[in-house]
Amino acid sequence: MAQDMAQILSHIPNSGIVQLPGRRFPGVTLQGDSLSILFDYAAFCVREFKRLRQEDAYFEALQLAETLQEHLIHYEETLRQRGGELPYTVSVYERLVEEDHNI
Repeated sequence: MAQDMAQILSHIPNSGIVQLPGRRFPGVTLQGDSLSILFDYAAFCVREFKRLRQEDAYFEALQLAETLQEHLIHYEETLRQRGGELPYTVSVYERLVEEDHNI
């Protein structure tokens, strides 16, 4: 586990602006349950754009959902390694989005 300390620049409920050591620009942190909700929104858009056969929108939403999915996978693996519980009920592994070439 990294022992570097991040500096909290600002925070509001469920997120914060954090300066990580060695990074030029600060980042935004999200609570895990908020990240999960954003992923669900993106996954919904993927399904809807597929249903509507809107190919360009489908692939844009898919890229967003896959990016959020990667972050959730990393989040869940980190919690698992540290013995933590998920702040939501359904693991990302049960909600995975995958590209469908038949759109």
